[in-house]
Amino acid sequence: MQPIKIEIEGNYFDCQIYSGRLYLWTFNGDLKIVDWNGLVNSLIRTQKDKIVMNFCFLDGNYLYKSSLIELFKDLDFRKLLLKKFTGIEKKKFIVTEKSLSKFIIGQQITPKNIIPTDTEIYSNILYFINDDGFFSASANRAKSEKYLVSSRPKKLWDCNLYSIKANKYPQIALSGGDDGLFEYNISNSKPDNLKKIERNIFRISENHSSYSNYTYLNIFNTSLVDKSYLAMFKWDIDEQIKSPFFQTFNLNSKNFSRNFDHILSSEEIFQHKVTESSLSWGIDDKINLISDSKFEIIKCNYFANPEKGQKMFNKIYSNDINISGELVNSGSCYFGNIIETTNGLYILLSNGANYTINKEITRWRIYPRSKNYENHLHVILDDKIEIYSFNQDYFLESNFDKVFGIEFKEPKSYFENSYFDNIWDYN
Repeated sequence: MQPIKIEIEGNYFDCQIYSGRLYLWTFNGDLKIVDWNGLVNSLIRTQKDKIVMNFCFLDGNYLYKSSLIELFKDLDFRKLLLKKFTGIEKKKFIVTEKSLSKFIIGQQITPKNIIPTDTEIYSNILYFINDDGFFSASANRAKSEKYLVSSRPKKLWDCNLYSIKANKYPQIALSGGDDGLFEYNISNSKPDNLKKIERNIFRISENHSSYSNYTYLNIFNTSLVDKSYLAMFKWDIDEQIKSPFFQTFNLNSKNFSRNFDHILSSEEIFQHKVTESSLSWGIDDKINLISDSKFEIIKCNYFANPEKGQKMFNKIYSNDINISGELVNSGSCYFGNIIETTNGLYILLSNGANYTINKEITRWRIYPRSKNYENHLHVILDDKIEIYSFNQDYFLESNFDKVFGIEFKEPKSYFENSYFDNIWDYN
């Protein structure tokens, strides 16, 4: 099963997709906001392709819904839907700069008029870093506004960062190279055992940080020049509410503190020596390592009970990997693992297949925490953006047992939502 691809011609430096809008940064400092839904619908030539194009590019979450699980068990339904996907694999969807202009709903100078080093959009706010520091600006604004992204961003920290990565909750991991790993935390539950650098910004570690990602409560930090590590956190609960069953759900975010616990090196996690040329990364339930042409994957169980013989880190995969070029970057999402080398992208798909993009890449993005675009891979090249939709993950027998890629999970139960979500209310 091959991915479906849309090509957008033009010279771009970065992109984001959020709530039906595609954000494109140009090398001349412009920010273009595109009506993504309108653009995709314009590419649908026949009615029979409409449902598949929607699943591919507009609502990637739909096929994960529990209400469809029983339908996917029906082989006739699976075959019919698979036939619809394969029916558009070879179709070319090319958007010229002229045709794109019809769907541009806003164009402005990028905030601060400096090309950003990295960007994230979370809860209608654009976070970005550049040579002047770390900023936030309101985004996804009404079309009636003069600027769809605020032209007056707020400076959050005067710093020099390499990358930023948002969590589901109001936290953003900040990788500062030799300065270490930090976190921007605007929840009510702030750590009381980490050094505060600025308002809402805390230093987690002085160890080198190239980029990072959240593994639920914790942060896995990747370093391209030093050892990677997992920053472990824990919930500290006010002694006053440790009554039977938390006083029947009478919880308050002020009763909880998400505090730093300790650092675990990748060597401690994988239980062997890790070479300097290795690359390790993690997100949600998986931590991955490429070392000496071997690929290993650890599945995490942060609720493991040692007294019952349960382990927190369980190796589920170890095999040789044949990729060429120097390791540059990595990431994981529902459809698989992405490994960037100096020769291009190598993608290990969740169904065990491989897919390679052997091109000179400016930047690439995936959106595993989005609600609609978790099946997207955006690849920025010199003269265009290639937007891939990978869909094989929907057809797996079990999302839980897959080796490559992270596990899709249904929304938490009432108690779990009460326990976690009430903690993360905004100030």
